[in-house]
Amino acid sequence: MKGITTSTKQILSGFWAHTGEDRPRYYLSFVLMGLTLLFDLGRPFILKNALDHAGSGLLDRLKVDALIFLGLVLLEYLARSGFNYLLSIAFLKTITRIRQAVFDHVIYLRQAFFEREPVGKLLTRTVNDAESLGETLRSGIATIFVDILTILGLLIIMFQLELRLAPVVILTIPLVLITVRWSGVKLKAKYLEIRILLAKANGFMAEGLNGVEILQLFQHEQESNRAFRKINRDYNMTTITSNIYDASLYAIVDGIAILTTAAVIYWCYASVLGPIEISSLIVFINLIDRIYVPIRDLSGKFTIIQQAIAALDRIFELFQTPHVTASGAHQIQEDQVHIAFRDVQFQYQASGRPVVQNIFFEIHPGQVVALVGQTGSGKSTLTKLLTKTYDGYQGEILINGHELKDLNTFSLRQKLAVVHQDFHLFPGSLRENIRLFNTEISDSDLLETIHLIHAGPLLEQLEGGLDFELREDGANLSTGQRQLIVFARALVHQAPVLIMDEATSSVDSKTEAWIQDALHEIYANRTVLVIAHRLSTIQEADLILVLQDGQIIERGTHSELLERSGIYAELARSVAHEGDPAGQLS
Repeated sequence: MKGITTSTKQILSGFWAHTGEDRPRYYLSFVLMGLTLLFDLGRPFILKNALDHAGSGLLDRLKVDALIFLGLVLLEYLARSGFNYLLSIAFLKTITRIRQAVFDHVIYLRQAFFEREPVGKLLTRTVNDAESLGETLRSGIATIFVDILTILGLLIIMFQLELRLAPVVILTIPLVLITVRWSGVKLKAKYLEIRILLAKANGFMAEGLNGVEILQLFQHEQESNRAFRKINRDYNMTTITSNIYDASLYAIVDGIAILTTAAVIYWCYASVLGPIEISSLIVFINLIDRIYVPIRDLSGKFTIIQQAIAALDRIFELFQTPHVTASGAHQIQEDQVHIAFRDVQFQYQASGRPVVQNIFFEIHPGQVVALVGQTGSGKSTLTKLLTKTYDGYQGEILINGHELKDLNTFSLRQKLAVVHQDFHLFPGSLRENIRLFNTEISDSDLLETIHLIHAGPLLEQLEGGLDFELREDGANLSTGQRQLIVFARALVHQAPVLIMDEATSSVDSKTEAWIQDALHEIYANRTVLVIAHRLSTIQEADLILVLQDGQIIERGTHSELLERSGIYAELARSVAHEGDPAGQLS
């Protein structure tokens, strides 16, 4: 029984913090629960009186007993209905708060968390696990107290009714509890395994659907089917095993109840205990049937609790995962931003070697610094350090003279506009995708930004203009159109720092030329860091940094680097040799 009590406390403590304004409903439901027990436990006394009056021929009193019994049944029904209704409403709202709390926490988790956790697994935690926990409250935890109090109440009535027979029932209870405990340990492990396999199945399906085009192009449908079939088979076998444990538990408890009833009848028949009133025997046998119902239900609810514990552990694991916080107290008030990297070194936790090291450079307001290098040279890592996506670096990153670690994260990000090569669009209007639900940005601001990057023709092509509805991830737009929208999204917020991870890589050459013409105005008074893949985007940069194996090996302007005949000059010559002066540098 210790395992049940501990688990119950754990589940209740996890939910109680989210009950909020619904606590009066819980309190009132507990009052109705007490009344339900009172009316329920009063019936055996009325039944015994009715049997005694019937045996004595007191029919008038028998009618009174029948009316009282009927009244208790009606009152119990009303109290139980109110109890279940109030508790269901309260639990539903609590589940909603839990699910919202999980989402609120997940949305602020660090980017590194999402890089190692599959989307399907997170969906299982935020939706399936929360719902499983809610179902436990509705069908398990809510009535477990009723069952425990009912068992105690019926035992007290048994001792009052027939002291000589009650020990027979008491002797069987330890056997039931041992059975429940054994089954519970087995079920807890199985239900945890089920939750893990379900998350694995969801993650595999999400990844398969996201990459279905690749699977079809490379004809890997059969391999994917076989892998998913194995996950399904493991899930089914684990579920079947848990059902066997569950069914065995019910069968054993029912068997103990039948044997106890048989023992009581035999002892009375053999006159082992001496004469017993027939009314007491009938009521006592009825109580045996009744006491094993909550014991059996309690064992079943223990099974449900094991499901909840598995879900609860996973939800609490999310809550314990560190999320993005304001951290430093200093807030950036200035409209212009100066950035300095001084001897910066960083390595991922799973890596034994630095990803970037010995990084020194500065960007003044109005300056453009470009990062050039092969894939894996550390370009994106530097931008992720600057945006506080990653932390734990060595050295100094200074923003207007203040150490990055001492800055308020949210204040910092208000000053940053980031255009990634990999972008995401949300289902909804073009307007909301650009302004990201910031109602302070007017339509005139949006149109001004759209025309600044020469995306006016894009707007004219879309039916409804700013009201045009985008599908998930902009599936009803071309790649170039989607990248223009992301570009406009970054610029419309008027941030003083602009970080561009090749913002024009997916637009056609004509549109790119328009954007290049607008860059002078876009860059004006901004602190700009560009991850360059195309020569055309960096030729006029104030400083170009060439990275190799996480270190800066060359620095200078475009013309200076060409004169040195180093790696940058070699890259530029290879691009020119291919006949595309705006071609790929990496």
